[in-house]
Amino acid sequence: MGKDVVFSGKDDVLLAERENSRLTRGHMVSLAMLAGLFVYMYALNYFMPLHRDDYEYALVWNTLERLSSWPDVFRSLYIHYFQHGGRMMDFFVLDSFLLVGKEWFNPFNALLYVALMVLIYWHSQREVTLRFNPYILGLIIVFCWLGLPDWAVVNVWMTGACVYLLTAVLIFSFLLPYHFEYLGRPLIGDTRLAAAGMFLGGVAASWTIENTAATMILAVAALTWHAWRRGSLRRWMVPGLAGSLLGYALLVAAPGNFVRYGKGPKLAVHFLHLLGASFEILLGVLPVVVFLVLAWRILATAVARRRGMAIPEGGNGQGLDVASLVRVAFAALMLVSLLNGQFVASWAANALYTQVAVPLGVATDHLRNQLFRTMSGLEPVALYLVLITQIFKVAFTKLALRKRDVGAVLAQVRRREVVAAFPAGWFAAVCVALAIINNLVMLAAPSFPGRAGYGSAVFLIIGAMSLLTVPEVYEAVFGGTRKRFVVAVMALMFFPMAEATLSQHYVLHKENSARMAYVERMVAQGATHLELEPLPVRNMVLRHVYFVELNNHVSKGGFIRYYGLKDVKVR
Repeated sequence: MGKDVVFSGKDDVLLAERENSRLTRGHMVSLAMLAGLFVYMYALNYFMPLHRDDYEYALVWNTLERLSSWPDVFRSLYIHYFQHGGRMMDFFVLDSFLLVGKEWFNPFNALLYVALMVLIYWHSQREVTLRFNPYILGLIIVFCWLGLPDWAVVNVWMTGACVYLLTAVLIFSFLLPYHFEYLGRPLIGDTRLAAAGMFLGGVAASWTIENTAATMILAVAALTWHAWRRGSLRRWMVPGLAGSLLGYALLVAAPGNFVRYGKGPKLAVHFLHLLGASFEILLGVLPVVVFLVLAWRILATAVARRRGMAIPEGGNGQGLDVASLVRVAFAALMLVSLLNGQFVASWAANALYTQVAVPLGVATDHLRNQLFRTMSGLEPVALYLVLITQIFKVAFTKLALRKRDVGAVLAQVRRREVVAAFPAGWFAAVCVALAIINNLVMLAAPSFPGRAGYGSAVFLIIGAMSLLTVPEVYEAVFGGTRKRFVVAVMALMFFPMAEATLSQHYVLHKENSARMAYVERMVAQGATHLELEPLPVRNMVLRHVYFVELNNHVSKGGFIRYYGLKDVKVR
């Protein structure tokens, strides 16, 4: 993981200030932010109905028996392990809440999301505290809002949240003692009880999800080896590593994995899925990546100033240039289209179909539907990209950190100098490397959906936020009046989308409740074939709303088995 100096020196100036500070208005604001986030997430979970795989897991696996007792839960997990996959911690929690009722899952999952924000803060700021800096905490919340892939799938949908959000909380909680032991700030005692607890914690954290658990084991092994080399190995470190290896072995050796792997796509298709998923992940974490670039240039110019090099001063940014005017005009066009039936997306989809698919002889009704479905997200994605581009262009201009401003500096300052002067840069680099490794692990999986990059996004956000422990970066981002600009940007990126997301979930809850009342009434009357009206729900940009209608075979399959139906059609 690097030399001991990685977490010492000037990076810890802000850290020491926070430790010595009293409870302030800012700390109270931070706690209010977390409380508000909990209420918001609880509302989304309350409005989100059972959906798709939820119905499959509400049955004893591969049967038509509903879960009705704890023996049913364990029997279902046993069958699942041998027929489908080995993620036992994920599905034990899921099956348990499906047994006792989703009303208990809603607050639990809201608390998990808040816990993830706190874990990111603790890891990135290198202190376990409830005295949060509200600006850093706000940036973490916004980066997670934008950067966690398939946001509603992995944070709100019951099955998805158990597979991704729950496992992330388990994994990053398990990493805390190792991380802080490396920092020289032990969180747990060097006792046999701690060793037993870390062994069990390792099993639980690694018996979850393949790629992020593997990345966790790599980090734990490196930290354990480092402690052994410097003669500070704790009694619990090796048992924790052993437990994580055992849990991972139980995960990947599940017979069900090999059954599912045999049904995976061909290599070429798998590679295309990998490219598509990587683009999807990058789209969400784009603000985090650009922030990393911004922070790196701040650090590089700070090193150059210490060497006496002339550096342009920020604060004299020009008004809108031609490129900015073009972006604003394009954004206006996309907004008008979005509010008027998405005519740009329809035109683009129709052009691709008639000018490309038809001449190539591959035009089919299925392809046409796929094109129009895919292009339906054109306007929201375009607006998102234009907004991100313009915000960061203003930031780079105001801080005089454009390529034209600091190109000569970047060419003369070596990376080693920056890391030596600001060791937090090394920790950020390690986190970026872990994020990349976390994605590469998925090459061995039978499929690679974008949501598999959940752990990668968390590692990346931790790395980016860790650079705010450097006074120069914190001052450049939040110093003076820039604080107001950053707050305004965070509010702009979060609140409109959050309101629209909540509104869509409310509509989903209201319409689906009426639908389910009808379904249950017809099932009670002995109906086996149902015809339903479609729900007026749209999946939004970055997928903050998730609902796939019952005319999809995956959505339909578990639903009809759960209710004992033969078929369901959506008009």
